[in-house]
Amino acid sequence: MTSKEATLLDYSEEGLALLSQLSNAPLEGFATHAVDASINEFMKDAKNEVEKGHLYLLWHLINVEEVLEDVAENAIIDGAYDCGIDAYLVDISERRIRLFQSKFGEAHSIGAIDKFVNDVERFKKLEQSKIRRDELQYLWKHLHEKNMKIELVYVTDQNIDNYESDEVKIVGREQIYQILWERIKKPAKGQKSSLRLKKYIEHDNARVCIVSAFDFADFVERNEHYVFESNIRKHLGGKGSINKGITKTLEENPHNLFEWNNGITITADECKGEEEVSMEGAQIVNGAQTSKSILDRKKKTNNLDAEVLVTIIKTKDEEHQRNITKYRNSQNAIKGKDYVSLEDYHIAVHHMLGRIGYFYEHQQGSWLNLLSSEKAKFNGDEIYNKYLPDKKEKYRIKDDTAIASMVSYFEQKPNDVYGGISKYLPKGAKYETVFDEELECDYRYFLYPHLIREYAKNELGYDRSNTHDRYKKYAQNLFVAVTARIIHKNIIGKNDDFKNDIFELEKIIQNVGLFTKILKVSDKVVTQYLKDSKVEEKIDDANTAHNFFSNQVYGKDMLKVIDSKIRQEEEEIDYIKKTISSL
Repeated sequence: MTSKEATLLDYSEEGLALLSQLSNAPLEGFATHAVDASINEFMKDAKNEVEKGHLYLLWHLINVEEVLEDVAENAIIDGAYDCGIDAYLVDISERRIRLFQSKFGEAHSIGAIDKFVNDVERFKKLEQSKIRRDELQYLWKHLHEKNMKIELVYVTDQNIDNYESDEVKIVGREQIYQILWERIKKPAKGQKSSLRLKKYIEHDNARVCIVSAFDFADFVERNEHYVFESNIRKHLGGKGSINKGITKTLEENPHNLFEWNNGITITADECKGEEEVSMEGAQIVNGAQTSKSILDRKKKTNNLDAEVLVTIIKTKDEEHQRNITKYRNSQNAIKGKDYVSLEDYHIAVHHMLGRIGYFYEHQQGSWLNLLSSEKAKFNGDEIYNKYLPDKKEKYRIKDDTAIASMVSYFEQKPNDVYGGISKYLPKGAKYETVFDEELECDYRYFLYPHLIREYAKNELGYDRSNTHDRYKKYAQNLFVAVTARIIHKNIIGKNDDFKNDIFELEKIIQNVGLFTKILKVSDKVVTQYLKDSKVEEKIDDANTAHNFFSNQVYGKDMLKVIDSKIRQEEEEIDYIKKTISSL
């Protein structure tokens, strides 16, 4: 039996290797002490079975479907005249709609699954004019678009066995354990690979090697499904984007790659052989972008006359491997992605935030699976903690939410984020528009918008518990964007690129009394904006709040309304400016 605090790292290397070879089943203890604990914590304030059902579906959308909390909240439509559909997610870029039916506790039955399928079929056949709810009319319209893939998902907290259907995906408790386990288990354990070396020197457990770029590309291609260290988080793995500098070198000066490039670091559980080294559990922990660039070039030309520096470090120690990853990715002044990959950038942010007491969760499930003693090491910063709620997970910063806040604040695109954060995650269509070669790796770009978002949620009513202000629970990204607009355009007034004001922003945020005044001004502006007749008219025209917030909330006409509301707070803003100038 495992102890109460058992996690993946408590199990023997032999056990993990055997597991990866023979079984994909979650280890004992993972379900009870990680997943169930997370669900129970999320649902602890539910007062009845209806609230439990709502919160369980919300937890599922956030943690299993991986959408932002405010998007998940807006996706839930359970209630009168819902046509048997409890929630839906529309992804226009992927031409995909997911429809959800959720049954909590005793409400679940096999018959309920069949009924869900039939309800959806009936809904599709309805006349649009006879559908009573606006958001369902919006859904009906999308369901009838050409080339739109429709997925049915039945969610329950109960265990479901021996039910198979081609029409609906069943996600019971066991399926959730399996899905989350697959995201966090070490993908390389037990995997065997080989790499041909041209030359190498050996020191202790490390080999410093000269490798043909063609041979290295072949190694990556054969083992791409597991070899990248950040492969745990699905949107941090895969092909990613190609660094322009490395690609240019491979195209124009391939013989200089060895001298111009920092090289690649691999850790492996086992490493044997001379001219051709055999490895077990190989992971590229630094240089993923170089690796992918080399592979991409090989696929395009099948002729790659270059050499690359590869360091192979033999270690079975998980802590040692994490330290290798940490120190090989944590340069003091990282700029752009010339020498750091998409994965490396977020690993560096993880370690920067870790130094000041926050856990940046760039790998799905990594916080969930920490020991309580490990979580207790994260205490945050005395000043910054004043913007955070007094909650169990206040020191955890999820990467997708942090990126959403960053894009809303510094890029001023809250509507884009509301329409779907995936486009701004690594491998997303708009990732490089934000994470370009000029972007410095600075934790403050993530932390400060996150603090603003959390304060708005927990102190100003921008969350699901607000039943008085109809749209505030959907307006977290809007609040973050408006706060930036007030600070950088109306208070600091220096730069069009708000990131250039980061030192001034830091000074303001560290004065808690002053900054909370700014946040309260932002709240007045957003509240009055959402009550404005022009805005209400736009929401009515858009049919749903989702449509408005993802398309029009920060458009040209709406910005005029926002700026008019900011001008109404001019006296308070002038007072704040004078206070700042005296700091």
